Amino acid sequence: MRSQNSPVWYNPAVVTSVSAKVEPAATGRSRQGIGAKIRRRVFLVLLLALLGFAIPSDGYLGPDRTGLAANLAVGDQGFRLGAWEVQAIEQKMHDFFSHPGDERSATEQHDLVVSYFRTIEKVNDLSGQIEAIHADPAQTSPNTAAAPLQTELDAVRAEQAARRPAVEWILQRQVSTVLTEAGLGTSGRVWPPVMFQFTEGPDQLIISPRDRILVQQTILMAPDQTVSNKERVEAEAEKQPDVSALVEGIGGLGAYPTMVIPVSDLSWVTDTVAHEWTHNYLEFRPLGWHYSDNGDTRTLNETVASIVGGEIGQAVIQRYYPELVPPPAPPPAPPPAKAGQPSAAAKPSFDYGQTMRETRLHVDDLLAKGRVSEAQAYMEQQRRVLWDHGYRIRKLNQAYFAFHGSYAVGPGATDPIGDKLHALRQRSPDLLAFVRTVAGITSVKQLDAALARGG
Repeated sequence: MRSQNSPVWYNPAVVTSVSAKVEPAATGRSRQGIGAKIRRRVFLVLLLALLGFAIPSDGYLGPDRTGLAANLAVGDQGFRLGAWEVQAIEQKMHDFFSHPGDERSATEQHDLVVSYFRTIEKVNDLSGQIEAIHADPAQTSPNTAAAPLQTELDAVRAEQAARRPAVEWILQRQVSTVLTEAGLGTSGRVWPPVMFQFTEGPDQLIISPRDRILVQQTILMAPDQTVSNKERVEAEAEKQPDVSALVEGIGGLGAYPTMVIPVSDLSWVTDTVAHEWTHNYLEFRPLGWHYSDNGDTRTLNETVASIVGGEIGQAVIQRYYPELVPPPAPPPAPPPAKAGQPSAAAKPSFDYGQTMRETRLHVDDLLAKGRVSEAQAYMEQQRRVLWDHGYRIRKLNQAYFAFHGSYAVGPGATDPIGDKLHALRQRSPDLLAFVRTVAGITSVKQLDAALARGG
């Protein structure tokens, strides 16, 4: 994106008007001098007008003003995606020829993957203990006290780094197999090939207008931003009076190879790997080509990826890690013995999803009426309610709903696109038919037409 115009070079001697005394008797020379003076003045006026367009200003930049302000807010904290891509491709090229993990039996592959994810829990536990020591005000020598734990943590991380390529290769093969069985492959292969790398995912600055909920701008930032730096960047971005900003972590990135953060939940990981592969798959089709056209195409793309990722990820768990499949939900509790006297068990509990949905609907209503300040105060009030019930949301604003609302399938999602896509999936004979249909859809109008045809 062009954030600044190229500077215009000029010579002050050329544009400076110079008065010259003209002798009355030199009539020809006088006229020539007057003509030159006029030409210089006209040139000066034109050059100043050109500079007025060339020098960035709020009035000239228009929509680019927000992008420029966001980039200035991020500063040198931007994520170097190119450098990450180079090392990721280098590793995947090596893996393509070495096939790490292929020498193991199916049982050994299973055990390696399960052990890897259990060790992630250990890494998190050790990191938490070290952070607690450094945060303890009574601790006078935190480095010394945490040294044994740090040594153990370094050893565990080194072990994880050695096993990571094999775990990635095994999971890539397993997800590919399930995709192929779902019909999303040809001759036993899927395109593009499933490739991902575990890495600490970058944070992301999300910009939304204040008067409506919309992803207007996103900028990737280096991972592991401190809370104080997140809030600094948000405050800098929000110096533009008409925008709302949020720095939020992301679970995956549809680069290629895709980026997946290492968490201990294997079900979440298989879902995310398939989700990000779906984005890569759609890049070769109309829905992917039009990803950034507007909010609707972005929501269509993200929701389709969520549906495919959920189905494929769960199928991988059921086939290769059946012990991780959660047990069926227990039957509902019996009604209270006496009408009008509900038991303690029947007391309604806090419903996070319903609360977020109601919050989003009320915010949409307030913004539609132009009551922006009231909407922001209400979101902060609801954030405190959520916090009191254990949901640690640092900042709830238009940018939060814009980012999370791009996936029209979760709490806070009010966009009807989600319900329509789920209805289309239910009417489709299988996942392949659903994907083939939605891959060519680039508008809600086309989605409605597909539903009208019955899938």
